[in-house]
Amino acid sequence: MSIQLLMPSDVFPPDGKGGAAWSSHALAGALQARGHVVTAIVPERGAHGVRSSAALGIPALRVGYSAPNLPILQNIWRHELFWPDYARAIVAAAHPDPARPTLIHAQHVQAAPAAVIAARTLRAPVVVTVRDHWPWHYFATGLHGDRLPHPTTGWAALATELPARLGVLRGTAALLALPYMLGHVRRRAAYLAQADAVIACSGYIARRLEGIVRPERLHVLPHMVDTTALAQQVAGLPAPATDKPFLLFAGKLEPNKGAGLLPAIFRELRSLNAQLPPFELVIAGDGALRTMLERELTDLDVPVRFLEWVSHLELLRLMARCAVLLFPSSWGEPLSRVLIEGATVGAPILAMPTGGTPDLIVDGATGLLAPTPHLFARRLTQLLNDPAEAQRLGAGARAFAQHNLDVQILAPRYEELYLRLLPY
Repeated sequence: MSIQLLMPSDVFPPDGKGGAAWSSHALAGALQARGHVVTAIVPERGAHGVRSSAALGIPALRVGYSAPNLPILQNIWRHELFWPDYARAIVAAAHPDPARPTLIHAQHVQAAPAAVIAARTLRAPVVVTVRDHWPWHYFATGLHGDRLPHPTTGWAALATELPARLGVLRGTAALLALPYMLGHVRRRAAYLAQADAVIACSGYIARRLEGIVRPERLHVLPHMVDTTALAQQVAGLPAPATDKPFLLFAGKLEPNKGAGLLPAIFRELRSLNAQLPPFELVIAGDGALRTMLERELTDLDVPVRFLEWVSHLELLRLMARCAVLLFPSSWGEPLSRVLIEGATVGAPILAMPTGGTPDLIVDGATGLLAPTPHLFARRLTQLLNDPAEAQRLGAGARAFAQHNLDVQILAPRYEELYLRLLPY
């Protein structure tokens, strides 16, 4: 049965360049290839009205909205004030057809409440994918002050977190917004609980959703990747211009992504006094920690090259050719697109065992896990001095992706869920 699938998503290529955007696009492409009619519906800040915009082969509508550049107020404009307009755009995108039932699959926090509101009007089932901590944490990272894991958001937690994030003066002033912030988190969770099905991208996220989503509505389905297409893309790319093995860090240079741990890891590596082959550290990404990383890595005499943001194809090329893909993520990692695509192209992966990462990285089989900078440095030494072992782990990661994350395996599971929710 062909389905009209409306896919509201906070981010979507080509404008959205992060993992959430590519995961949404991969799902849309896989379902479109299987005969479903897919339309992405994407917020566009600073624009007005609704405009059509094809997104790498997927029909897309961009829904304009405005929001001031002020903490708290920005959130109100992006969410509570925008949800009704966003919902109307979703409803307008539907074209009722008795032969092709409509289903809404929202992809993130901004889209989920609007999808639930729209579903009431369309009398259509609604599915929501959760790929970070937004149902229980105002800032969606699950990190107190963007640094320490914290299980819940409450008065006390937010009262101490605001100064940690915004500084003492701005954070103290923001305490006046605590009632709104706590109410906002409750509203997000309440809308999520009304979805006909909620997809957690990893077992870790599923466990965190206990108490918010009824067990019979909760499903664990990882993000998917077209392993064949990705392999073909990478095969046609030239090798990066470097004469030495390189380590790769790819992602935002922010505390939750573990970028801030890189100096500690290389400090530990230096203290081991191990004989290592020449290498270069390549950092593909940008963010608030860029200046600190440049300073501290230079002080440690780490040969480092910053690429800022690179194209998706260039990132795939780097991952396919790197000696080790470093993934020291320190937050409750849901299931990173970097890991999924790195595994698909056979990158030897060294990661911290946070959140959903162990769903993909099985220590010693599909990569290596290390919970501290000291152990991370030790295992990095192991991989640098044993390229054959690194290649074995990369091959294991590639095989895991082919057998567990490929579109041909996962797309039918999504379809099965959709069909169970449809009234006929």
